[in-house]
This record gives sequence, C-alpha cells and structure tokens, in this order.
Amino acid sequence: MDVILITIEGKKKKVNINTFDEARKLVCNSQYNSPAEIIVMLDGTFIVIDEEGKLKNLEINEVATEIAHENNAIYPSDYIVGDVLFIDDVDEFDALPYE
Repeated sequence: MDVILITIEGKKKKVNINTFDEARKLVCNSQYNSPAEIIVMLDGTFIVIDEEGKLKNLEINEVATEIAHENNAIYPSDYIVGDVLFIDDVDEFDALPYE
C-alpha cells in the first residue's frame, strides 16, 4: 500500500509498505526495535510514530505536529518527533500482515 512518509526536514515522500513491520521500521529506529504508536485524526486518517521517539531525543517533526494539532489529535502543548507515516486508507492498513 502507498503511504506518505513525512520526515523531520518536512519532506513528504510516497513510499510503499507491505506489512505492519515495514511501517514500524520506517518510523522506529530498527536498532532499538521500538513499538509504533498510532495517532488518529478527526477524519479517520492517522499518523504512525515511534512510541519511544521522545525518549530517544528525536528531532521535532513540525509538519506532523501541525497536522495533529489541526485535527485536535494531540494536546496543544504536545509535539511529534521523528519521521512519521501518514495513512489515509485505514481499511487497507488494517489488512496488512504483521510480519
């Protein structure tokens, strides 16, 4: 499935993922095997982030933070760090295998 990778530099890039683990590895440093977290937007789309990104002192992702604030998906004082995936097809994402 095609998703949008939003980098900490603010770049948006279309990438293809075939499993949930591929999605997790794109946003979580595979060295640490961190869990991914999903932040749901008002319209049902969502952002996949590194759940431990703040503990790893990853850089703030201004674009992802702005999207989340516009959708009241995070507290006004909160922010998102690291590269993230923007997912707009929930059903297709839910159907991905976990391998």
